[in-house]
Amino acid sequence: MLSFNKKRPMKLKRHFITSILLATAWMLTLMSFTVFHLLKTTHDDSLKQRSLEMASIVALDPVVINAVQEANQHSGVNIRPYIESLRANTEVTFIVVVNQYAIRLSHPDPDKVGQKFVGEDLIPVLESGVKHSNYAVGSLGKAIRSFAPVIVDGKVVGAVCVGILNEEVAHLFIKQHSNLLIVVIMVLLMAIMLIVTLMSKLNRTMKDLEPELVVNMLIEHDRIFNAIRDPILSVDNTLNITAINDIATKIMAMGSMGKKDFLNQPLSRFSNSLSQIVKAGTGHEFTGTIKLGKLDYRVCIYPLQSGQEHHGFVIIFLSDMELNELKKELIYYKNYAELLRSKTHEYSNKLNVLSGMLQLQHYDDAIEFIDRESKGHQRIIGNIVRSIQNSTVASLLLAKYNKAAELGVKYLLDEDNILKDYSKPVSEKLATILANLIDNGILAACNNKHNAAPMVQIYVSDRSQHVILEVQDSGAGIAPEIADNILEFGVSSKDEQEQTGVGLYLVNELVSQLNGSIDWERTEDNTTLFSIYLDKGEIKRYEEESHYHDY
Repeated sequence: MLSFNKKRPMKLKRHFITSILLATAWMLTLMSFTVFHLLKTTHDDSLKQRSLEMASIVALDPVVINAVQEANQHSGVNIRPYIESLRANTEVTFIVVVNQYAIRLSHPDPDKVGQKFVGEDLIPVLESGVKHSNYAVGSLGKAIRSFAPVIVDGKVVGAVCVGILNEEVAHLFIKQHSNLLIVVIMVLLMAIMLIVTLMSKLNRTMKDLEPELVVNMLIEHDRIFNAIRDPILSVDNTLNITAINDIATKIMAMGSMGKKDFLNQPLSRFSNSLSQIVKAGTGHEFTGTIKLGKLDYRVCIYPLQSGQEHHGFVIIFLSDMELNELKKELIYYKNYAELLRSKTHEYSNKLNVLSGMLQLQHYDDAIEFIDRESKGHQRIIGNIVRSIQNSTVASLLLAKYNKAAELGVKYLLDEDNILKDYSKPVSEKLATILANLIDNGILAACNNKHNAAPMVQIYVSDRSQHVILEVQDSGAGIAPEIADNILEFGVSSKDEQEQTGVGLYLVNELVSQLNGSIDWERTEDNTTLFSIYLDKGEIKRYEEESHYHDY
């Protein structure tokens, strides 16, 4: 039987602690080494200077001068007791006095008095009278050695060497800077305590879960969340949206906005009535009803709690979506079939007229009839090609002309139209705004055709610092009772079967995203005029932000 010992990955806690400890130790070591190196250099320079000053002072001592002069004449001169008594009151390791022949007159070791001085660093002092300090190895070992000449009447007659052994140098350094070493150790201990505290907090927060597991759980959560057919969203204590699934975005704004447009936005922006229901809750599970557009939903609200802390609410919409969708589909196909029937009848009549003209040999009348039918279409295409550079908007305007023609609505494009091309996100928003306004205008004009000739007129311009979109229709206008709320979600002046309550709401949302303004008025000609004003500076800012988020 084969067995494999699979090495388990290092846990986050252990890996985190090890990494930070190693990084902290490395930084402290590097910093300490640098600081101690600078301090050591300064300390050694200070000792060299002090020992050189001491050597110069001893070289001026009359006792030393007399002993050196006598040693230059006679052998056997020994001033060790005197020199050792001086050294005992200092921190130096040794003081050696030599005559002009480099013979020691004093030394810490009595047996070395009378012997020759060890080291070539004495030669410049005896030959040239040069004072200097250096590291050198002598009879006692490596030490800082400082030399000063003994001068009588301008002539070098001997020298004084003051030295501090390496061991003593290190001892003095540690003695003077032991506090700094204690500070370094304390910093390291504090870093360790901070890491332990941080890891304890992290451990409590992450419930001892590894990062890979957390990421996998989030991915799994997102997939399950979006796979649920019921609309779900969550809000925090301030009723800002913190999460929303795909189906919820579709019912809240008919799928025209992405998740990022909902997150961190107040719930009241999308549904003031739903926001009021959540506010009216008691903090416990709550169920209520709400109407979005023409659909009724049962809303279940659940509080989000962790221990005794309250973090917000989860909102679930329950509705027989399949039945509602089927109803909408049936209405759509019914209207479409009725439209096809009427168009078939209309074109049949036109073909009969054309056939009659040809049979009666009224060829000129037939040509005029065909020309009249095609001129309107060509005129619209020519207008769009000349004035609209934005292909998305141009396609939309042509499509809406066809729709208006099918419904018998006069479709007018202002001769002064002009619109340049914009980025894809902005072009799509402009087309969506125009599509909803034109659709509303065409429908309103059709519904009021018994009182006024059905007409829709469109004006598009970006000549100035603003992009201006205007749609005017011959409809009956907006009922006074809903005039103040016409831009809210679910509010509409259409008939029961036509109503969605989304078009103008969506227009208002898109205009708000571009920081523009929307206006409507009833004109003197008994037409309804909707006007959109979008600042080009805001459009440029939105284009830059959209480009940034694409990466």
